[in-house]
Order: sequence, then C-alpha cells, then structure tokens
Amino acid sequence: MTADRERFDRAPLPYPAFFDSYVDTFVEAVVQAASGKPELGRDLLATVDHAPMVEWFDTYAQNAGGERVKLLEKVPQRRGGGGKRDMRVSRVRAIAERDGWRCGYCGIRVVEPRVLRKVDQLLGGKVLRHLTEKRSNRSYHGIWLVMALTLDHIEPLAENHDDSDENLVTCCWACNFGKYHYTLDELGLLPPRQGRGPSDGWHGLTDIV
Repeated sequence: MTADRERFDRAPLPYPAFFDSYVDTFVEAVVQAASGKPELGRDLLATVDHAPMVEWFDTYAQNAGGERVKLLEKVPQRRGGGGKRDMRVSRVRAIAERDGWRCGYCGIRVVEPRVLRKVDQLLGGKVLRHLTEKRSNRSYHGIWLVMALTLDHIEPLAENHDDSDENLVTCCWACNFGKYHYTLDELGLLPPRQGRGPSDGWHGLTDIV
C-alpha cells in the first residue's frame, strides 16, 4: 500500500502534507511566546500562509464525508440523534494521551481548544481566532482549524449509542466534520489508529503552555 493510498484509506480527506511545516513553525512560535517573547512568536506565526489552510477546511474538508460517499457510490443509512456522551476535559485529555495527541484518522498533531485559547493570549490576543468581525470558520487562523482537538465516535453514536473509550478516538476538527455521522464502511475507511501514545514527544503543547 503506497503512502498516499494509505492516507486516503485512513482519513475522510487527507490534509496537504505541507501543513506539517506550518505546524512546526506554529510550535516554535508558541515556544517563543511561552518564554516571554510574544513579539517573536507573532513574527514567526506571520510567516505561515494560513489562507490555504482555511480554504481547504472551509471548502473541502468539512464536507468530505458526503463527497466521499458519492465518489464510492455508497448508500448511507438514515440516522436520528445520538445518545448520551461524556466529553469532560479529563476524559478528552486521557483519550488524547492514549492516542499520542494525534488525529486517529489523518495523523495531524492536535491541541485542545482551551490550550489554543491560552496560546492566543500569550501571542497578544485575536491572533488565532476572531480575525474577522463575522464569526465563521474564516474568523479562525488556519492553524486552529486544522489542529483543534475533539473526540470522534468511530461507530456513530446514533448507530449504537456506544460512548465507551474503545469507540472513541482522538480527532481533528476536519476529520470529525468530514466523517459526520457516516460509518467507516460507508466512507471506505480503515479503522483509525488508537493507543499509540506520545512516542514522538508530542503532548499537544500541554508541556509548554
């Protein structure tokens, strides 16, 4: 299986590989801001051309599930509302730690929104969100849109009401919105990666902020 094929088989819409270099720059910006150099942090972040990230998320990624179903000529089931879910901060962090703070589908490094808010404050405020007056996806920096952490129910909660840890995986916003309420079979996806731990030293910035 080629790398590109595996990425397509894992994520509703794999993110462009060059995003990783932008994430590297963002992390360095956070390190500088956290060490008392917010101006240097902002200067570093300014080198990230975030417009393509916003465009990719807003136009393609969040709608990827529906488009993928059409591409694969699948006929998804109709589903009602989901069941009860537990999204306490402690649980989200425990699942993220279990999965190495990476999206189980596309593999991108993720950060809790509450940590991103702290980073925004360190950088001086209104740097990562509220970039425009009208609240929308485009009022967020592209880094926020592609790195924000959430949890996804692998088998849709509306399908079996399974809110167990085994049915949860660390997820980025793009894959979460893209997967929507479809099953893995309907999207032609392999099971997401779980339980790999932070083997590469990435802890979602919790060790820096």
